[in-house]
Amino acid sequence: MEKRISNPRVREIRGRYIDHLDTTMAAPVAECPCGACAKARVTIRQIFDVLNIYGWLLDSYVVDFFEQQSWQKLPSSWKPVLRTVTPDEFGNWLAGDISRTRVWPLSLLALRRVTKDLQLNRDHQNSKSVLRCSRAKRTECENSKDLILGNDDGRATRDARVALWKHNNHFLKHVKIKKRHEIQQMAQICADCAQESNAKCVVDVGAGMGHLARSLAFKYGLCVTCIEQDAPLSQRAQKWDKELSISLAKHVSGLPIHLPRHVSAKLENSNSDQTETIRQIREIFINDFNLNEERSGFGIVGLHPCGDLAATLLRLYTSRQEARFICIVGCCYMKLTLEDSASALHGYPLSKYLSSSTNRKLSYTALEVACHAIESHCDRLRTGNYEDLIVHAYRAALETILTKYDERLRHSQVRNVKVTRSMTFEEVLHPCDCGP
Repeated sequence: MEKRISNPRVREIRGRYIDHLDTTMAAPVAECPCGACAKARVTIRQIFDVLNIYGWLLDSYVVDFFEQQSWQKLPSSWKPVLRTVTPDEFGNWLAGDISRTRVWPLSLLALRRVTKDLQLNRDHQNSKSVLRCSRAKRTECENSKDLILGNDDGRATRDARVALWKHNNHFLKHVKIKKRHEIQQMAQICADCAQESNAKCVVDVGAGMGHLARSLAFKYGLCVTCIEQDAPLSQRAQKWDKELSISLAKHVSGLPIHLPRHVSAKLENSNSDQTETIRQIREIFINDFNLNEERSGFGIVGLHPCGDLAATLLRLYTSRQEARFICIVGCCYMKLTLEDSASALHGYPLSKYLSSSTNRKLSYTALEVACHAIESHCDRLRTGNYEDLIVHAYRAALETILTKYDERLRHSQVRNVKVTRSMTFEEVLHPCDCGP
């Protein structure tokens, strides 16, 4: 049951994350004075102040629940309600439902509210969720209308592209069902970015089998160059590019064919390597797509660039004037190299502002948690689809057995077991194996 917080102690807990905000910063750095960047800096400081209090929760492994006695570490006021709450009610509460009749600890309510206030707003349809720096990169051809996507196509070509949407099923071939929606959404967003930044060209980094590139090239008429370090994937992508071109030609006439170009290469961090890669890309746009130097500016896109690749793309975008926009959705955050690693160009932190902070540490566990969406977990709890979560309890129980037997077995990998509702702990253990 939500209510206005009047308890002085709880107000203190809720307010600590906004007190003494400047004490965690080291030497001052040049800061952008715009409202968006100022808001981002305040949010960052508030997040780390919250982590000063509750960071241990973020660094906890489920597998260590019993062995590290995680339950005993919880605040005493939380235990009664967490011991008796049902999974579906807890899922609703985590999702922000305030219609429950249960009385929750005020400090837990405060934590939920603070995390909600500080999280990124992922409602892309809400203009308030957009942070736009007033000093954001501007393209030199911003007022050149003839470079806006589609304006240099003839009427027949535009009509052909409209007709192409009726044959969307051809683009779904070879694409897994769960990836179809995100590829279609990503393609639309990339096309919008290309139009807003007057870019005709796109570089798809980590293009894989070219699903996103084909949508951008055929549906939106963009000139696409794909970079993929796995040569067999690039070869398969080229094969499917040709298959799609032949298939669409049977249904849509008058459609100019600009097949994506594929480069088998790894995008390195060094400036010299990147300069050579960019030179090669611009040559492709100029020679293969018959574009002049002015029109060979490009956008950088990447669907699921893994770990440090996302950081590399951000550095590339900020350092190259030819890069008109960037549109990436990162993944595998636990693979980011941290500043205390041997890598000179680490994946976290990136900004000078965050690097200057004395309170910026994130653990491997925290980065791994970032790979999971809380919405999915809440939905499973609310809908009763949580029986298979018992495998986590079983694995945590197994951890206590393994570590007591041999400390070298801590966090050992064990064979995956498909757990059904009726499986017992002994049945789960039978097919498992592990070793030092």
